[in-house]
Amino acid sequence: MAIGVSGLEPIWDRRGDVDLFGYTLRVTQVAVADELASAAELVMGQADEGIPVVIIRGYSYRPSEEATARELIRPREQDLFL
Repeated sequence: MAIGVSGLEPIWDRRGDVDLFGYTLRVTQVAVADELASAAELVMGQADEGIPVVIIRGYSYRPSEEATARELIRPREQDLFL
């Protein structure tokens, strides 16, 4: 999971977008910061790989100077994983 955010919107709100079958998305919000952190972790590893840093290139993101990682925290009543 991401523990910080700098320069990008941490959430991609897909509500209102249309899927491949023509249905309107009603609840889809992608935690972009967490997804990127997860992808980096696959490269870094969790054992003796010794890779301390991963650079992700080519991802098209929405820039933001005001966004914070606090946006990734859902209110308790909306958290499905508690």
